[in-house]
Formats: sequence, structure tokens, C-alpha cells
Amino acid sequence: MYVCNCNGVTRTEVDEAIAAGAQGPEAVLAHHGCEPCCGRCLPEIADRLSVGGIACGGTARARSLVAAE
Repeated sequence: MYVCNCNGVTRTEVDEAIAAGAQGPEAVLAHHGCEPCCGRCLPEIADRLSVGGIACGGTARARSLVAAE
């Protein structure tokens, strides 16, 4: 299942980056040579960082997006 549609990063790839030491959503994407585009994946990646005993140490902060009026 894709977590980041913009970059084509899957849940398995997110978990691999976390296991390799990625400390935040941006670091997870950078591990795969990507960077955030639309930002919709950042909350889910932050959740993955704190699931299953993998702690992010409070460094995972998803940026909120605000629609332009």
C-alpha cells in the first residue's frame, strides 16, 4: 500500500527507513531520495514512526496544510 502517492513510497519502504534510523517524516522520504510534495503523507508517516515500539522521540511533526482562499 502506498503511503506517499506523490513519490510512490510504500508502507514497507517507510518501515525500512524507520528501521534504518529515520527520525521524522522528512527523513523517511529522504531515505528513499524523496522530499514532501503535497504533505498528505506526513501524518501517516509520523504515525508509523510511533507504531510497533518504534519511537520517534517527538521529532515527527506533520506540517498542516491550509487551503488558499
